[in-house]
Parts: sequence; C-alpha cells; structure tokens
Amino acid sequence: MRRFQKAVNADVDKQVRSITLSLFKSIIVGTPVDTGRARGNWQTSIGAPAAGTTERLDPSGGQAIAEISQNMSGAGGVSWLSNNLPYIAKLEYGGYPDGPKTIGGFSRQAPAGMVRVNFARIVAILRGGGKPGRR
Repeated sequence: MRRFQKAVNADVDKQVRSITLSLFKSIIVGTPVDTGRARGNWQTSIGAPAAGTTERLDPSGGQAIAEISQNMSGAGGVSWLSNNLPYIAKLEYGGYPDGPKTIGGFSRQAPAGMVRVNFARIVAILRGGGKPGRR
C-alpha cells in the first residue's frame, strides 16, 4: 500500500507540475508585446510571490519561460507567477484610452486578458470540456 501511495503521489506531483508549466507558459506567451517588458516581468518563484520588477525585455517570452523550468525543477511548495509592473492590471482588465494599440480600453493583442483566459482554459481541460494546448 505504501508503494502504491508513493507512486500515486509522484504521479500527482508530475501532473500538477505539468499543468502549472502549461498555465504559466500560456500566460507569458499570451501577454501583449510592445517592448517586451510585460512578458519579461513575469517572474516564477516557489513559496511566495516575487517582489519588485525586473529590467528584462523579453519579447518572445523565452527568458521568462526558461525561468519557470529553472525555478520549478525539483522544488516542492506552491509555485507563483508574478508580474508587478504598474500597468499589468490594465493589460488584464482594461482601462486604457482608445488608441492604435487599444480598443474599448483593452490591448488589441489580448482583449480578454491573459491570466483569466488561460486559467479558464486549464479549468475546462481539467473538467474534461477543453482541449490541451496554448491559446
């Protein structure tokens, strides 16, 4: 019974890591790009959310995605994805004036945000009503 429990726990941990990686990557890739600062400021940490911002410009999101794998490798505890830029909430929830890069207060690149849509996608997959993959 203990071997079974160990095997099940290891499988559950593996699945949670996989789901977390998929969610975090999708949020980063779904973040609108102008200079790459918003994508570059996604920070992964274990145990507590990251504080502050970085100067990282990461238009592709590759550096932020690499940080996910690096910070989550073999670590236990709660995984956090944080972005502390002052305008990140406007990218997610809107509030910009209309302009060439916005419509109705939202970024044209991610009018429904990036966290909410990807979280909803993962929840739908877990409930059996969605398809895996990035948006």
